[in-house]
Amino acid sequence: MAGQAGGYSFMGFSKKDAYNYVDQSKHAKIVDGESNAAIVYLEGKAVADPMSSNNHKQTTIFGFGLVLDESIGSYKWLLENLLEVMCNKMPSVVITDGCDSMKAAIKSVFPEATHRLCAWHMEKNLTVNVKDSGLRQLFKKWLYADMEIEDFEEEWAAAMEDHGLHDTFWFRETNEKRSMWANAYLRNKFCAGFRTTSRCEGINLNVKKFLKSRHSILEMVQNLELLVREYWNNELLAQFRSINGV
Repeated sequence: MAGQAGGYSFMGFSKKDAYNYVDQSKHAKIVDGESNAAIVYLEGKAVADPMSSNNHKQTTIFGFGLVLDESIGSYKWLLENLLEVMCNKMPSVVITDGCDSMKAAIKSVFPEATHRLCAWHMEKNLTVNVKDSGLRQLFKKWLYADMEIEDFEEEWAAAMEDHGLHDTFWFRETNEKRSMWANAYLRNKFCAGFRTTSRCEGINLNVKKFLKSRHSILEMVQNLELLVREYWNNELLAQFRSINGV
């Protein structure tokens, strides 16, 4: 701006004046409180924006929720609101990283859904807790192999005896959740090819590009909208290429 004016002396205001003006403009937008401003903004978007879906096996974002903590109560509130905006259509499969609070919330709100634990997180947990390379290979087989439940149970019990893992915390926790990670229990459940939370991790990475801790709630909502628009643009590009490409 100084360059356009011909120098700082011709600006008519200081840098601090400019920052004060920007700050006042932000406050003018949230005169009734930033939470209320965000709600008013979202109500307007609900009318203007149609619902979106995706036919190109790309990630589709249905909504965002702002929670106070990672407690069962917070997660239940989040899932109950998601269920409401999805017209009470229950998901058939949910994949998470194994958080116990989320597990309890899913069981309460989506009781009929298949809750699958992320295979990548299970492998990472295995690497930390098991040093024997042979047992690691067996575990990866149980994660992905197409086998009967009886065969898995027999191999699982034998391996735990051979490696003396009955008294370890890792074994007790993993054994308790085996129906959520072993493919023997999940092979007849339709998961659309998903075994990991990698798409959620991808969203998290993108969110960090749009959000800063200094943002107000309204700015957060507006920037999340920009993120969703970026995903929509990816769909438009895929649609164009499918029509005009080979």
